[in-house]
Amino acid sequence: MLKEAVYHQIDSSYAYAISKDHLLLKLRTKKQDIEEINVAVFGRYKRIQNIRESALIVAMKKVSSDQLFDYYEVVVEAGFLGIQYVFELKNNNDIAYYGNYRFWDSFPHETNRYFTMPTMGEKDLFTIPQWASESIVYQIFPERFDNGDISNDPATVKPWYSKVVRDTMLGGDLQGIVDKLEYLEDLGINTIYLTPIFKAGSNHKYDTYDYFQIDPQFGTMESLKELVSKAHSRGIRIILDAVFNHCGVEFAPFQDVVQNGEASQYKEWFDIQKYPVELKKDPDYATFGYHWGMPKLMTKNQEVVNYLLEVATFWIREADIDGWRLDVANEIDHDFWRQFRKAVKAVKPDALIIGEVWHDTSSWLQGDQYDSTMNYLFRDAVRDFIAYEKISVQEFDEQLGFFRGLYKLQAYNVLWNLIDSHDTARFLHLSDENTKKLQLAALFQMTFTGVPFVYYGDEVGMTGGNDPDCRGGMVWDEKKQNKSLLAYYKKLISIRKKHKALTHGTYETIVVDNDKRIYGFRRQLDQEIIDIYINNGYEEQDVTIYTSQAVELLSDTIYTGKEKELSISIPKKSGVVLKM
Repeated sequence: MLKEAVYHQIDSSYAYAISKDHLLLKLRTKKQDIEEINVAVFGRYKRIQNIRESALIVAMKKVSSDQLFDYYEVVVEAGFLGIQYVFELKNNNDIAYYGNYRFWDSFPHETNRYFTMPTMGEKDLFTIPQWASESIVYQIFPERFDNGDISNDPATVKPWYSKVVRDTMLGGDLQGIVDKLEYLEDLGINTIYLTPIFKAGSNHKYDTYDYFQIDPQFGTMESLKELVSKAHSRGIRIILDAVFNHCGVEFAPFQDVVQNGEASQYKEWFDIQKYPVELKKDPDYATFGYHWGMPKLMTKNQEVVNYLLEVATFWIREADIDGWRLDVANEIDHDFWRQFRKAVKAVKPDALIIGEVWHDTSSWLQGDQYDSTMNYLFRDAVRDFIAYEKISVQEFDEQLGFFRGLYKLQAYNVLWNLIDSHDTARFLHLSDENTKKLQLAALFQMTFTGVPFVYYGDEVGMTGGNDPDCRGGMVWDEKKQNKSLLAYYKKLISIRKKHKALTHGTYETIVVDNDKRIYGFRRQLDQEIIDIYINNGYEEQDVTIYTSQAVELLSDTIYTGKEKELSISIPKKSGVVLKM
């Protein structure tokens, strides 16, 4: 037993309330080192003679593994006065007790040898909108989705299917999205995430000029209200992009600094290193990504904070949007995001807050800042396993296990699982245009824990390298669409929406076969059990299923065997979804 690998921490992602009556405990151990873990739990203020006999003894379950560690969890009932607990670890004949950050050879009876969970306040609960876990997100880059109103087209607009470069304008707008709501409803998605729509100087609108005005190229306030209202009538929610890390050079406060220098009342809104301010390639002011056209906003300044919080609440009050996706969220201080959460939730308690962070996001997902983040760790794992084929089945499972071990369960279940976006090459491009690989990635997206995230056009076979190639005009010409791929996406989405085990169920790895390139996992909710097998190899493979009957949900094929054993063939670069 490698005791040095054992890790637990109270009042953290390793011990936290998941409801007002339930506490989740997690323990990390060396991989494949421990045979059994139990935890003894008792009330913090309960005076008892024999603690061992009076404690609640519950078994912990291994929920994931990464390259180095196993992660065990258990949910226990716990009142808000708190509990004390000690872990019992068994390995062959070796038994150790772990409490209060020390190991004991025998069950400890002194209360100072137990972990003590602090009193849990109901206001400290990490609560996430109930609708979030059943979301299927569709990302739209408004300038490239559909041109529904040619009267607001910019003068430089190009034909819709033109090859795009950095400054290309195709004329997409909010009316175009309204016009395509029927298509989106038919596809099955129920949440739309729009990249920025406020007045700006580019096609991507990440260089905001006016946070309180819809870009005239996209429409008006009434255009947004119409979109939100008509989307809501179809059961579709709308998430907007909050670009609060930086603005554009035509943002009025920044222009005031340019014109008035050190005399400007807004000089503390920015980090100005030299006056007078010059707009040049190598600027003397802090920016996003060293880009002169995106001055960084200083959220250490309370005036900036107040302004941005007013922006965030204004669009919820005025247009009834359903939440915010936070651009480059890791470049803004935690204190701002804590204030942001309180302000947004005060106006609309079930608004969703999603941060854009490309790495470990656990410090933002403790319940006081974001509800969820864009899960780039998921994207990296799926890309490396399916598109690039550069990691083994075991390595794929380990990468999935790693971020399962990182996050609180509430956040883990609503992470936005993307495979591409406006900031990355499209998955089909990374897969050398192999549609089977895209289908396999989509299959995994729609059956894995968390929220599936579809980038506009993936479902009809759009491709393209990094920005700007990944931002082409949406393919509406049916002759250019991959109709079979579109039907496949619709089928996957319908399966996910129909079977609650895929949105609310547990996750368990059941097959890791490096030789056959087969990965299998189980989703289970109460009596509903769904097993998913992915064949990432180039040969058809057989898998043995231990049940007497199963329905393959993609093809609606019923398999029946003898003595609770079935053999099912999986074609190369394909998968099956089996309801047991």
